[in-house]
Amino acid sequence: MKNQSIIVNIFIIISYLILNLFCAPTKLNSTCDPESKSFAITALLEFGSNDGSFLCPIFSGLSPLRFHYGTDFLIIQQNETINPITPFSSEPIVHCESNPTLPQGLILAESNCTISGTSLIGIDSTKYFITAKSSNKQTTIPLVIKSLFIPKYAYVANVGSNLINSYSINANTGVLNNTGFVAAGGGPESMAISPNQRFLTVANRNTNNLSQFSINQTNGNLTLVETVPSGGSTPVSIVYHPKKDLLYVSNSYNYSTFSVNPLTGNLLLVNTVAHTDASSGIIVEPFGNFLYRANYSGNAIESYPIDSSTGFLSQNPIQSIGSGFRPRRLAFHANGRTLYVAYDTDSNLSTYQIDSNTGFMSSVFPLIPTTGNVSGAITTDPTGRFLYMANRDTNVISMFATSPETGELFPFSPTTIPTGTGPLGITVDPSGKFLYNTNINSDTAGIFTINQSNGILTSNGTVGTSTSPAVILTSGTNP
Repeated sequence: MKNQSIIVNIFIIISYLILNLFCAPTKLNSTCDPESKSFAITALLEFGSNDGSFLCPIFSGLSPLRFHYGTDFLIIQQNETINPITPFSSEPIVHCESNPTLPQGLILAESNCTISGTSLIGIDSTKYFITAKSSNKQTTIPLVIKSLFIPKYAYVANVGSNLINSYSINANTGVLNNTGFVAAGGGPESMAISPNQRFLTVANRNTNNLSQFSINQTNGNLTLVETVPSGGSTPVSIVYHPKKDLLYVSNSYNYSTFSVNPLTGNLLLVNTVAHTDASSGIIVEPFGNFLYRANYSGNAIESYPIDSSTGFLSQNPIQSIGSGFRPRRLAFHANGRTLYVAYDTDSNLSTYQIDSNTGFMSSVFPLIPTTGNVSGAITTDPTGRFLYMANRDTNVISMFATSPETGELFPFSPTTIPTGTGPLGITVDPSGKFLYNTNINSDTAGIFTINQSNGILTSNGTVGTSTSPAVILTSGTNP
């Protein structure tokens, strides 16, 4: 009997060593992760099974390769060398790789997964999968990297004159220098810049069409590529897909989707989806999986899945959640997990948490009041720390800090900063250092610097525009 017991113990020890050596690594924080709260319960339940399948999960769970960078969201600046980022690993790493390859100029050390170098390009939030291998285990973790463009050019759409003003940006001071203008269609109310920063698209509300311009990468000058019907009537909002060569247009009673030639900028209508009630703003979350719409007359926010292959919108929203009165403007937190909504008639702000897998929204914080009763646009900074809102009737910009974990808003002190008359459009440049706004009643654009520590704005003057400036956007360039 004693000999049998010894043999059993030896068998268990050998089985443990073999399984621990060859079993697939355990998913961290799963029920087989010894650091998870449910590990002990899982172990007890698994040992009660009779098919033997529990052995590999349980034994491999005793010593998974633990590996992380301390963050899952890395923000860097184009053309700025980063301090090397060395990850934590529970065992020595013998090999490391990334899928896809890190942005041009960044280096992933194969021997220890340290990230270093200088990003030569600007990119929107992109998910990379880093695989670390030890001598007998491996772990793959997601890491989102966003490389902030150096600001180069700014563009203002004027609804009174139907002109688009062009400006160069001083990357050190944020000051704008007027470089000219081009004609758009009637009532240019919405603009969008392609993710590759090579094209500016203008939605002309009064003439039911889109003006497509190419951006000269050397001087920022605009050249008309073509003018095409918007695919519906009264286009009020447009947005590019962040990862595909697609443009979405919100017309009065339908969405239209256009493919965009990445070399020429030519637009081709490829899909339409009907909707009810009058639209206002639309926005696509940073990873391109869902589109959100402010249903202006229906007092609701709607979410639409985006087909991962075609990029087309689903025929119906998967969720329509009641909102405040007359939702108009939308903005995303940099991490893509929080959506902000501004309302037209009371200047309140709503915060919605987004389930990144389903696209569903949940309202977790009460409405935040701001100064005044008529809102303009809202914008977030690209680092995910601040939110700004134009208050059109009180001629101020409201300033908020944002929680990186929950997206909750916290008003600054002071809460506002004065602008010109009738602030309507607002944007933060791609580096996150400057904020610009349009003053529709004084025909100017305001220039502000953003304190990188606390987000407080400081005025740096204004620049003239054409008649009734409504929207302002900025762009960078890539090699």
